[in-house]
Amino acid sequence: MALLSLPLAGAVTVTDHYQLTEGVNQVAPAWSPDGDRIVYSSEQAIWTMNADGTDKKEAYDSIVWDGEPVFSTDGKHLYFASDHIRPFSAKFINIHVVDIDGLNRTQITKNADMRAPAVSPDGKRLAYLSKLTGNYDIWVMGINGSNNTQITETNINEGAPAWTPDGEQIVYSLDGDIWKVDTESKIPVILKDNEFNNYNPVFNPEGTRMAFLSDKEGSKDIWVMNADGTGMEQLTFSDQDEMDPAWSPDGKSIAYSSNKAGEFNIWKMELSITEPTIPREPRYIDEEYVVENKNPIIEKLEDFGSSSPLRLVIAAFILGAAIVIMMTKYFVKKL
Repeated sequence: MALLSLPLAGAVTVTDHYQLTEGVNQVAPAWSPDGDRIVYSSEQAIWTMNADGTDKKEAYDSIVWDGEPVFSTDGKHLYFASDHIRPFSAKFINIHVVDIDGLNRTQITKNADMRAPAVSPDGKRLAYLSKLTGNYDIWVMGINGSNNTQITETNINEGAPAWTPDGEQIVYSLDGDIWKVDTESKIPVILKDNEFNNYNPVFNPEGTRMAFLSDKEGSKDIWVMNADGTGMEQLTFSDQDEMDPAWSPDGKSIAYSSNKAGEFNIWKMELSITEPTIPREPRYIDEEYVVENKNPIIEKLEDFGSSSPLRLVIAAFILGAAIVIMMTKYFVKKL
């Protein structure tokens, strides 16, 4: 059965841009579950702010590097990567969790560099990058650090993981291409493979499209594409580099970091999204998938004639006679 047509996710248009921070090395934004606040890495510390850039607050600072923060699904905790180590422990980047007020920090990984935490949509698991086998692969563990499971295994570094909205698959970049892997089967599928470098994919809340970075036009800009890897649209057009796209929970904004104003800071773009094109219900003819857009009168005639060829001949004769009569009346009136 041949697949000839797919539903299209509507077009995405940027309606406005805002610079939310003004500093140095302000990167890695992530949204709170309610969309009211954004957490981000500011120099070596973790900060939060309102979605419009107001009410900036330091959430955690361990004096060493802390970064790549994300909210828990209940909004009460922050997961992040840190150089902070336990006394007498080997020095690795590890994943930590802290209350939203900066208290009760707990280290939940050890024994290798582990970073880029991503909380599953149900809040029960963390996807992350781990160097436990030599290079950065994608792993999944319980939200408390238990049941660590390796998901990908290659000889080069995978990029930061991001969950699909159903929590069953993870998208990531590998060697300039974008991939998706099922967490149960662990079978990877390539979504975007072209001559350009594509990074950092992340799904919108509806699961219909992905934002990602691409150097297709020279610098790293933010693009979007359909969930199946088709239909690329460019959203930013800077000569500098964008990083870390993050969809808002309502799907109407993307926060990201950019050095377009000189230093890396957090920006936000507002989006206008058209409704998707919904194709007509397909017909299956001789085991082939066919989407038709025929005139309804033609379809009625086809249905009428399909039951009896003689009926179709009679109908055609009557239609022709009617046309002749109307033309005759027209010319008689003109005389």
